[in-house]
Amino acid sequence: MASSIAFFIAYISCALAFQAAPFSRVAQTSTHYRQRVILRVLSKESSEEIVDSEDDEEEDEGDSWALREIKFLELSAASTNAADDNNYDSTEDTTMDVRGLSEFLMEIGACSVSITDTDKDTPDEDPVFDEPGETSCTNDVEDVMIENTYAMVLEDRAVGRNIWKRCDVSAHFPASIDVPSIIDSLRYTFNLPAAPRYTVDDVPDMDWIKHVQESWTPIITRDSKFVLRFPWHEDDVVMKACQEMEREKMQAAMAAQFDTGVKREGAVVNFYNEDLEQKQEERAYVQIELEGGIAFGTGEHPTTRLCLDWVRDTTEELLKSDAECINFVDYGAGSGVLGIAAAAVVRDCNQVKRKQEPTSSLSSIKTVGVEIDADAIRIADDNAEKNGVEMKNYLPDIDSLDDEALSVVLRALQRKRNKGIETLPSELNGQVYDLCAANILARPLVGLAPVLASLVKSGGKIGLSGVLSVQAESVVEAYTEYFDDVKVADEENGWVLISGTRK
Repeated sequence: MASSIAFFIAYISCALAFQAAPFSRVAQTSTHYRQRVILRVLSKESSEEIVDSEDDEEEDEGDSWALREIKFLELSAASTNAADDNNYDSTEDTTMDVRGLSEFLMEIGACSVSITDTDKDTPDEDPVFDEPGETSCTNDVEDVMIENTYAMVLEDRAVGRNIWKRCDVSAHFPASIDVPSIIDSLRYTFNLPAAPRYTVDDVPDMDWIKHVQESWTPIITRDSKFVLRFPWHEDDVVMKACQEMEREKMQAAMAAQFDTGVKREGAVVNFYNEDLEQKQEERAYVQIELEGGIAFGTGEHPTTRLCLDWVRDTTEELLKSDAECINFVDYGAGSGVLGIAAAAVVRDCNQVKRKQEPTSSLSSIKTVGVEIDADAIRIADDNAEKNGVEMKNYLPDIDSLDDEALSVVLRALQRKRNKGIETLPSELNGQVYDLCAANILARPLVGLAPVLASLVKSGGKIGLSGVLSVQAESVVEAYTEYFDDVKVADEENGWVLISGTRK
């Protein structure tokens, strides 16, 4: 994970967040703050530390700002043993417990708080977690191998792991907030000789949902030509996205032809490329409408795109072989995108057949999703209904689960709101599937090898992703016992898709 990832701190009660004696002032201060009796005295030192802020200006009536952002800059999250580090300079930045600061800001009324890396995108950037071989930042970083999975972790010299050595802490407050009072209470609570450097910015009052939606364009897969659209996407927006993809593909094809050279015939120059002489049959775009919600699988991640390419290739291969019925299982279904994609390919193929040969026989597909998250099951079922395809999603068979997964499934079955959600029935829990897709992670996939093998019929295909290229070998090894020709079939940005054929 890149060090630029920001995470939001949920509300934590003062009694829980600050049990330790040194933080006993927090509850006291927050109470004073709510009663508005905090001494509003800014020392010269704190005033000098304010950066580009205009806190003393009164807001005009009818102001369009709903929130204000206070951003504390370059906080050094050093632990008590940081002085043992020869490279540590306590005078360089303000040293604070950034986790404690975040919880304090939430307690006194912040709507949200985020912690980000001060040194993001600079030569001094230090990743907390990163993928091996994907970074040039090696300061205080060690490679750690845990059960055949790799991670890179920052040396524990901050208040805790997963905190950068220099952090910015941003908090959103209502626009009417009294900034000087917040700074005073912060200094008092954390016993600071001077306020940390900070900025104050106004956050415009706008429809943020609409703003985010406008920036979230339809997702087009390049080779498999799936169009993943969301409920707010109008047809003209989808059309524009498809046209842009075709333009990019045309430019890439022209560049490839230039690379192969030219052939002159008199005054005419013909571009040629032997690899393009036998063109594949042109595919039509297949549209899928998704409402992702809290479920994974919206097409933005390389692993989803890799799986969608595999789904279209293998499904069309079966259709060309005149398969009457295709059984497809999406293990770890998330939003249901892979199962819906397979069903949509068959649906669109049948529509073309009806137009070309009204009397021809049509293919059918039975699509099943398996998911451990009950909320995701509801979302996947809703997405299938919106797309007019038949896909039923289930919890996994409890006999196939480890202790941790079993506890999750049992809790889901006991909740009243999950009434109607079932575990995979026995007639669907066997070697009945022609195609099996599983986009999870490397470690779970290794453990699931016998489970997935028990679902795929002899000669059936499997497509696995959620696997980094450095993890591919262990996944291939786990599935070789059950599948033939297990290999890395595709790759994108360091992620791979592994395929195989059931023995």
